[in-house]
Amino acid sequence: MIKDYLNNNNIPTASQIRYNKATFWENKTIKNILKNEIYIGVTVQNKRSRINYKNRKIRPNPKEQWNIVENTHEPIIDKKIFYKVQKMVMVQNYNRNEKKHHFLLDGLLICYECKHKIGVRARKNGRLDMICNNYRRNSKLGLCTSHGFNYEELEEQVLAYIKTLFMNIDNKKIELNIKNRKSIYDYKKMLNKLECEIKLANDNLDKMYLDKLNSKISEQMYNRLFEKLTNEIKEKENNYIELEEKQDNLKTDDNKKIKEIVKQFLLLEKPTSEFMKVIINRIEIHQDKQVDIIFNFQKLNRLEKVPTKELKKHQ
Repeated sequence: MIKDYLNNNNIPTASQIRYNKATFWENKTIKNILKNEIYIGVTVQNKRSRINYKNRKIRPNPKEQWNIVENTHEPIIDKKIFYKVQKMVMVQNYNRNEKKHHFLLDGLLICYECKHKIGVRARKNGRLDMICNNYRRNSKLGLCTSHGFNYEELEEQVLAYIKTLFMNIDNKKIELNIKNRKSIYDYKKMLNKLECEIKLANDNLDKMYLDKLNSKISEQMYNRLFEKLTNEIKEKENNYIELEEKQDNLKTDDNKKIKEIVKQFLLLEKPTSEFMKVIINRIEIHQDKQVDIIFNFQKLNRLEKVPTKELKKHQ
């Protein structure tokens, strides 16, 4: 595999070259390189955009909105070879998308340590086991551990745990009050503060560029400050997005909606994968087999403190 060749021969990644970070080649990175038209002399712009200034989220633009300009620079890959590779990638994607098995917790299982998804695979004896995808792809690099144990046991225990939790909510009419939570006003103040800080950092970038043009600062100094400020802006933008999501959750996450979901779950003989995604945001599997359930409703997460000992597998 290309990934193994690059890693085994210590070929540096872009992050290693730019930021001196200890990173490794992954299949996704290689696939993005193989699909990048810049290597055949084509420049593609406007692939992504922000929703607006206040909402800093990045969203992909439809292909018809892309600005594609050919022959902007000297290609380093022959076009015939490039398009041949694209056909191979399309066939590979098509084959991979045909899943043989579908599971109730599909798409919800996450490795706690490395934050990659955990997959489920069927063994020849019919047993369903889980494995961290990062470990499966990079087992030789020691980036993570397998996190593997029986999927069917996990599914059974997750369903039993949620059913017990929801029956308590339904029968005992537990009040879903949250103590010491931040109000919408608090989030608005923090968002406004971050917005001002992002604007100030962008203004400083503009000023710094003018200083470089006017020879007030050296090219070396400009590059160093540019990297520092852009990293700072990126971090603040990520914080802004996280706070905004929390604020949105606060607006919509009400008692009435939770009780309706609880009632629907208890009426079902067997929940569907789609319904589980309505209830659960993700299930994080720890290296020591401990399991955390993170619900889509903040109030449930505050009500039942996770991680839960009930879901820990005894070896």
